[in-house]
Amino acid sequence: MSPSNFRTSIRELGVPYRLLFLSGVLSDIGGFSTVTALQVHISKLTGGNAAYMGLISVATLLPMIIAAPIGGVWAERHNRRTIMVLNDLIRIPLVLLMATTQSVWVLLVLHASICACTALFMPSRQSLIPELVPSEHLLFANSLSGGVISLVHMLGPPLGVLIYRLSGGLLGVALIEAMTYLLSALLLLRLPNRIREQSAAASGGLISEVKAGLRYVASEPDMRQIFVILVTAGVAIGLVMPLLLPFVQQVLHGNDQQYAALIFWFGLGGLIGPFVGHALGQLIGLGKTLLVCALAESVLLTAWSRAETMPLSIALLVLWGVEVFALIPCYTSYLHTYAKKEFMGRTFALFDQAVYIPQILSAMVVVLLGSKLPTQAILTTAGLCYFVIIFCSLWSKGARRLMNHDGRVPAQLLAEGQSPAPPAPPAP
Repeated sequence: MSPSNFRTSIRELGVPYRLLFLSGVLSDIGGFSTVTALQVHISKLTGGNAAYMGLISVATLLPMIIAAPIGGVWAERHNRRTIMVLNDLIRIPLVLLMATTQSVWVLLVLHASICACTALFMPSRQSLIPELVPSEHLLFANSLSGGVISLVHMLGPPLGVLIYRLSGGLLGVALIEAMTYLLSALLLLRLPNRIREQSAAASGGLISEVKAGLRYVASEPDMRQIFVILVTAGVAIGLVMPLLLPFVQQVLHGNDQQYAALIFWFGLGGLIGPFVGHALGQLIGLGKTLLVCALAESVLLTAWSRAETMPLSIALLVLWGVEVFALIPCYTSYLHTYAKKEFMGRTFALFDQAVYIPQILSAMVVVLLGSKLPTQAILTTAGLCYFVIIFCSLWSKGARRLMNHDGRVPAQLLAEGQSPAPPAPPAP
């Protein structure tokens, strides 16, 4: 895509989407800077105990498991702009309180509260995009949104560690994160204030609506296949997140600065990933891209876990970043295209759960075994199991449907909120 075409495409996305995009950049980069600084801070407070890295993951994921289904229902029943603004504002005092204590347990509780607000926030942001963007520009919009996350991975960790070192603690990082949440809320207030109407599907209680969303996902083969991919990836990444710092220290013989640098390189690959995902989505289709990326991730995780030099580790992480952020826009665009509109918020929330729950179980494994088993062996086993599960699932009905769904759906069908019918089987 040429620079002039890129600028034209940006303009065609419209002002509301650009406001949502900038809001995401601000709030996400602030949050990721703080969680990286928090990991370094707690590592120092606990003498580098790997088990506490697992507890940080638990504190990150457990509130998301509880809050995400609520956020999914709210995204379908209430004003999304109001939900996002309120959760931005609630996170401001919570993050500022983190700078007032040296208690590991208080820090974990505050971090968990912030993550709960994030889980309530995200389904509204994810499901709002199709209402702000013309259907023919969805893949491009989601590629840019994927770029937000890659920018966070690239800039957030080194920024968090740098500010932590300069300020001698969490105060500087907390102040910056609070400011990003405030600016995010101000940008979101400029979005069109569309009052949502109560839908017929939202007539039951909260629990019944969550169950209805789960039944919908279970009834669609392609949604089930995506669920399998996300669960398997969640288990693997749930081990990588708390073990990354110990891996850097034990296998690569690095320090916290090199730990932040590795995440930077992963994020740098992520800057390329959305454009790769955009190209792959158009070339081979959304569903096939999801399957290819899942297999590629399992191979990259296994290879990276065996890398014992910093240059090789960096090279593999750059490729890994490209793969992860190539998958994100295709995954999001697939749901925007093929998930039923009345279940979209709940589908995003349930798929978030498909990642959160395995991650928290993996984090508990780290808490129990992180100081007893070799870090490298745990990560290699995770990569090999990931590959076997995804490879064996390629012959399922859901995988076949993914291969047939390329994302090219008439705009009118999307505008009416209909879910495209599965393609007819070929004639004998």
